[in-house]
Amino acid sequence: MKNVELLAAAEAISRTEGIDEWHGLMKLLLQHLSALPIPQEIQSSLRTAEAYWNCDGTVSAEDLESAKVETWHYLHSFPRGTDLESREGRTARALLCVLEPEGDIEVRSMTADWFAAMIWNES
Repeated sequence: MKNVELLAAAEAISRTEGIDEWHGLMKLLLQHLSALPIPQEIQSSLRTAEAYWNCDGTVSAEDLESAKVETWHYLHSFPRGTDLESREGRTARALLCVLEPEGDIEVRSMTADWFAAMIWNES
């Protein structure tokens, strides 16, 4: 999937659910992440993102930030520069995309581009 396809699908989700486009993109990216094998070390980060973007009221923006720190800690466990060479490292970097509480149109485009590059090696 390419970034433009992600953005179009996210826009459709936003319209259907009556949510802003950033929220729609996050929900779409989470759908794709949920189909991937997530390393055990960052599964709690994924659960935090899911709870936050599903608006269950139990997770705050501060919790999202903590999950981001946990995910970066995992990425720093790889020897320098090697995280992009492994499926686990690219998945963790894709997970970082859903750990940002807000983004404008430019950030949405860059996030979709990065996510596609990490998951499907596309842009």
